[in-house]
Amino acid sequence: MNELEDRLAALDPAAGQPYEHRNLDAMIARVISQHSSPRTNLWRRFQVKMAGALVTSALVTTGAIVAIQGAGPALPLLAIQSIHSGQGFKSVASTHPGTYGAMQIYEVFNFTAGPGLTASTPTNFSYQLQIPSNAASEASRVAAIFGVTGTPAVTNGDGSNWTVTNASGSSLDYQNSAIPQWNYTSSLIQSAYANSSSSPSGNNPNHTTLEGDVQSYLAEMGYGYNLSSPNFSTSTIGTANPDGTIKTATSAAIVSYNVVVGGITTDQSLSFTVDTNNNVLYASGPAFSVGNSYNYPLQSLSAGVAALNAEQQNRFQGSSTQPTPLSGSSVNPGSNDTGTTTPTGPPSVNVTLNSDSLSFQTYQLTDGTLWLLPVYQYAGTITGTDATSTTSTWSELAVDPNYIRISSTATAGGGHGVINF
Repeated sequence: MNELEDRLAALDPAAGQPYEHRNLDAMIARVISQHSSPRTNLWRRFQVKMAGALVTSALVTTGAIVAIQGAGPALPLLAIQSIHSGQGFKSVASTHPGTYGAMQIYEVFNFTAGPGLTASTPTNFSYQLQIPSNAASEASRVAAIFGVTGTPAVTNGDGSNWTVTNASGSSLDYQNSAIPQWNYTSSLIQSAYANSSSSPSGNNPNHTTLEGDVQSYLAEMGYGYNLSSPNFSTSTIGTANPDGTIKTATSAAIVSYNVVVGGITTDQSLSFTVDTNNNVLYASGPAFSVGNSYNYPLQSLSAGVAALNAEQQNRFQGSSTQPTPLSGSSVNPGSNDTGTTTPTGPPSVNVTLNSDSLSFQTYQLTDGTLWLLPVYQYAGTITGTDATSTTSTWSELAVDPNYIRISSTATAGGGHGVINF
C-alpha cells in the first residue's frame, strides 16, 4: 500500500479483517437457484396496495361495482319482437276516460315529471322465462292435479290449444300461446244448473281456507312463482230466466292474485272460484317457470317521462292519417282555396306525472324467448284546454335504452313505451 492507504487503514479498526457473510455458502446457493423476474419488490408492494384498495372499495360501494359490471358485455341485448301482457300497446289516438269525450281523439300529451321523479339511474333484475316444451304433456300434468284424467285433444287448427276432459265433464284447457295459460272447469258447474233454488244458499269458505287451497295447488304445479296479496270477491253462478231473474244459482267465492317474481308484481294473474263446500269450480293461471336473471341498468324516472314524449312524436311523424286540431278550419277536399288553414297537428294537453311504481311486463324477443322486463308505471293528472282535469296511468319500459332494440316487425305495439287509459 502507499502512504495514503496506510494512513486510511490506520483510522479503520476493521481494516485488515475482510468481511465475509457468516452464511455465505447458503446465501450463494439460494441466489443461484432462483429464477430472475422483471417484477421488483416495488411492483409487488404496489399490487398488494391496489388489492387492498379494491377490497375496501367493494365493501363500501358494492352497488356501484354491480352497476359497472352490469353495463358490460355479459348482459344480452334485448331485441324485442312483441309485448304479451294482454294490455298491448294503446295508441295516443285512443279516447281516455274522463270529461273530454270525442274531442280528445288524436290527443297528444305533453308529459312533465313531477318533483318526485328523480334523475337517479338504479338497476333491477330482468328474468328470462322457461315455458313447458310439450303442450300436450303439460296439459295432462296440470289436468291431473285437478283430478281430470284423459287423453289431450287438439281443439284448434294450429295445434296450440289442448283440452283434457274426463267422464264426469270436468275439463282443463291449455292455451299454448306465448305464455301458456291453463283453465280448469269443474263438472259441478253443470250440476248447479239442476238446482231449483232461486237464490244461492250456504256460506262460502273462509279466506284462510281458500288461500291455503290455492297454495297447495300451486305447490303441486311446481312453477315456482309467488303470488301477491289476495283479492276476494263473491259471485252467483247459474242460468237466467227470459226476464233476467236467476233460475238456478249457486254461491261462489273468488280469490285472484297477480303473479310476483323477485318481489315485483307481473302482468300475469291467477284465479280460483270455489263453492260453499270448497269445491273448485273454476281456476286459471299461467304456465311458466323463472329462468336466468340479469341485473340491467335502468333509465331514470325523469328519462322515462322524456321517452314518453319522444315516442308520441315518433308515432305521429310520417303518419298518413293526420289528426284533426281542436281549432282552425281544415282544407276542404277538392278545393283550390289556399286561404284556409291546414291542420298543424294533433291537439295537446298537459300531463304532470307525480307518482310511480315498478312492475314486470312480458316481452317476446326476436329469438323467441320470453322475458319479464321492469316497467315504470306512472300516474298523473291531465289538464285539458278548458282547465278541467282527470287522472290516468302510463307505462314505460324501464331498462336502459342502450340494451333495447325494437324489431321492425314488432307486434302488439312492440314499442318502448305503453300508454294505459
